[in-house]
Amino acid sequence: MKKHDCKLYLILFIGYFFYQCQVTSHQFNTLPVESSSVQIPQPSKQHPMVDFQVIKAADWEVPLAGLLNLEDPQSKLANLKDKPEPISIYFYLIKHPKLGSYLIDSGIGESFTKGKEELLVSSIVASQMNFDKLKIFETTKNFLEKNKIDLKGIFFTHLHLDHVMGAYEVNRNVPFYVGQNEVSDKQFINLFVQSSTNRLLGENANLIELNFGNKGQGLSIIDFFGDQSLFIISVPGHTAGSLAFLIPSKDGGHLILGDTCHTRFGWLQNVIPGSFTSNPNLNRKSLDGLKSLVSSYKPKYIYPGHQERIVSDIK
Repeated sequence: MKKHDCKLYLILFIGYFFYQCQVTSHQFNTLPVESSSVQIPQPSKQHPMVDFQVIKAADWEVPLAGLLNLEDPQSKLANLKDKPEPISIYFYLIKHPKLGSYLIDSGIGESFTKGKEELLVSSIVASQMNFDKLKIFETTKNFLEKNKIDLKGIFFTHLHLDHVMGAYEVNRNVPFYVGQNEVSDKQFINLFVQSSTNRLLGENANLIELNFGNKGQGLSIIDFFGDQSLFIISVPGHTAGSLAFLIPSKDGGHLILGDTCHTRFGWLQNVIPGSFTSNPNLNRKSLDGLKSLVSSYKPKYIYPGHQERIVSDIK
C-alpha cells in the first residue's frame, strides 16, 4: 500500500469515529404526539376522507444494489445482479376537507431542469447521483402554482436528498414534518451531504420532528389530524426517522412505504433495501411491521418508494 493511501485511510478512519454529523445543521423543534400500536380501524362514513393524488416528478436510474439486498435468498433465486435500475421520484398530495393541503415528500425544484451549473448540491454529491439520467416531468413550484394550492405542511418520508429536492421552493412558513430522530441522528455519510441537504431544505427551514414517545411492541402510529383520515407510521431502519403513511379512502386505502421498501420486487418478495439503508436489522423489523399492517388493515394500493404502485390482492 502506498504511503498517501495509508494517510487517506487514516483520515477516513478518524472521521468515521469522531466526525459524524446530522443530515442537516438546520435547527428543529419537537412535536410531542400521542402514539399507538393498536390496530388501525377500518374506514367508516363517520370519518372524513382526504383527497389523495400521486405526482410523478421524474424518472431516474440508480444501482440495484442500493435498492435491494442482493444477498437475500429471494434476490438470489431471481438471479438478480447489480445493474442500473429504472426508478421514479414521486410526491403525494393530501387535501383534507377542513385542514387544507399537505404534501408527502417535496418533489423536484426548477433548478434541476437548468443544468449542472444551477444544481443546489455539492460537486461531490452531484458526481455520485447520476443526474444525467434524471428526466423531469413536473416541478414542485409549477404543480403548486397551476393547481392554486395553499400548502399547509410537508411530511417527509425521510431526508435523503432525492426526497427534499423541491423543498427550497416552498414558502418558509410551511412546516416540514420529519420522523423521530431523523434530524438528530448522526451518520458518517452526512459529512458529505449535510451542506447539500441544507441548501435543498432552504433558508430557515421550519423543521418539526414528530416525537412518537416510548415505543412498545409493533409499529408506533399517529392519527395526525385526530379524525382517522391520516395515519403516520414510524418505520426506522432506512434512516433513523423514516416514516410510512396510511390514508383511508372509499376505494380501499393507500399505504405509502417510503424507502422502507424502494421497489415492487422488494415488497412482493419481502426483501429489504441494500446499501442505501443505514440499519438493515431495523429496516427488516419495520418492513415486517408494514406487512403485518397490510394483512390486518388490507389497503388496496401500496406505494413502494420509487416504483409504480401495487394493487393488493389481500381480501
